[in-house]
This record gives sequence, structure tokens and C-alpha cells, in this order.
Amino acid sequence: MKIGIFIISGICLLLLESSVLSWFSIELFKPDFSIPFILYMSLFMEPLQGLLGAFFLGLFQEGVSGSPHGSIIFTKLSVFLLAMFIKGKVYIDSKFYFSYICGCFSLFESTLYLFLFFLSKGETGNALNILFYAIPNGVFTGFFSIFIFSLLTYMNSKILLKG
Repeated sequence: MKIGIFIISGICLLLLESSVLSWFSIELFKPDFSIPFILYMSLFMEPLQGLLGAFFLGLFQEGVSGSPHGSIIFTKLSVFLLAMFIKGKVYIDSKFYFSYICGCFSLFESTLYLFLFFLSKGETGNALNILFYAIPNGVFTGFFSIFIFSLLTYMNSKILLKG
């Protein structure tokens, strides 16, 4: 039940990201709301819950984007696998450190997406565009992950005690 509520909350924020934030012309300051959800579910919950969250949030984001088929699901699952790799090695003691990790993972996802683009098409026609937006998107993903971490921690401790 807890994972379902977290996934539905993530999908609601992804709807906000894909509809409301796309209406404004703020591509330079557009955060990725799925990264904090995937990292929270991967680092603070069971691995299966993190895998399900990464898959369903990636699947939803794949459905509302115009990216090549399977690329966003692959990058979200790669974020999950990297989070599982660092799970025992990193101690997250505050929402600010979680924010830093979310920003770094956003940069990792952009770099991985750029690498997939290069491997699939063999050209770098859109590479400068991805590189131009990667750092500001990582910074704003980290900024908004402070609030998302607080929301998920509140939901996990107060609302969903029995899930």
C-alpha cells in the first residue's frame, strides 16, 4: 500500500511537470520530479519497492515524453541500480545531503541519456542542447528534492505507519 501511494504521488508530480511546467517557457529551470522518488524508495525502502517505483515512474514519464522508446525506462532503472550500489556506502543524514545526491543523479541520468543518444544514432546533433540543460536541471532537481524529501518522510512516518 505504501509503495502504491508513493508511486501515485510521484505520478501526480510528473503530471505537474509534464503539463503545467511545459506550459511555461522555463526549460532551463525544469526539475525532474521522478529522481527524488526513485532515490527515496531505493535508499529508504526495500529493493523491490524501489524497482517498482523506478519502473512505473519511468513508464509513465516515457508515455508523456517524445523520447526514443525505452530510453527513459532504461535511465530510471539505471538510477535505481546505481542507488542500490551506493545504498550501504552512503549515509544520508539530512534533506540537504539527499538534495545533493538527487542533483548528482540527475546529472548522471542526463549523461546516460546523452550516451544512449550517441550509441543509437551515432551522431551528436542534440548533444549540446542536452549538455546545456543538464546542470541547471540537476540544480533545480536538487532544490525541489528538499521539499519532496520532507513530504515523503512525513508521509512515511506519520500517515503510512501500517503500510
